[in-house]
Amino acid sequence: MSRLAPTLALLAATGLVCGCGKQASSTSRASKPSAGSSQQSRARAQAYTQAVNLTAADVPGFTVSNSNKAAETPAEKHFKRKLEECVHPVSSKPVAEASSQEFAREVGLVHQSVQSEVTVTQSPEVAARELAVIRSRRTRSCVLRYFTLLVKSQPHPGGSFGHVSLVQRTPPAPGTDGSFAWRISVAITVRGVTVPLYFDIFGFVVHANEVSLFASGLPIPFPPGAEAQLFSLLLERAKTPAKGPHEKRTSRKPKLTTS
Repeated sequence: MSRLAPTLALLAATGLVCGCGKQASSTSRASKPSAGSSQQSRARAQAYTQAVNLTAADVPGFTVSNSNKAAETPAEKHFKRKLEECVHPVSSKPVAEASSQEFAREVGLVHQSVQSEVTVTQSPEVAARELAVIRSRRTRSCVLRYFTLLVKSQPHPGGSFGHVSLVQRTPPAPGTDGSFAWRISVAITVRGVTVPLYFDIFGFVVHANEVSLFASGLPIPFPPGAEAQLFSLLLERAKTPAKGPHEKRTSRKPKLTTS
């Protein structure tokens, strides 16, 4: 579903533990012109990604993450390439792709973060193939293997990572062409204290469009009710035609809680 899913999961994990998370900024890109992709269709695709992605107004109580990403080691780069090969073997450039900013909050010892990503593929067939890849047992085994190697390669003096688990389910996504949800969890031990980290990845496909939601929580999972509300919000927007850049976007705002 998403080229960035396992990489974002790892970055969130290391960012929460050692303060070296990914650069907090909204990113977008579009592919170069092709025979079946006009300038107008690319513009519509980019407008669609902007209309669907989460904004600060959608996550009251959260702020844009200002953490800076540390330089990657050769081992980290190697394992991240392997992870990308696990989840994205389909060789087709997207028409447009954009992610929201990463939003985070801390309440006492609880740290939570959330982010979304929207990809417009070349065709519904491409999106369907990518969803099938993500939901396969082979992909989960591949991701679990290289994610484990990646987290264990992290330089973390005085600390260690425990067993990594990955559980998949299929959340309700009416009106779409399929969905999936992953929970990746790992225990982190620092100075004799073990703390669990949870990273949830939700995704669904609507025609040629792929939408993903990433949510992390330490030492407890991101609130399930808030995840469900944000997932529903993305689902509602994804099934609505993209609005123009100057049109006001109207949708219900979830009231997010820490419990």
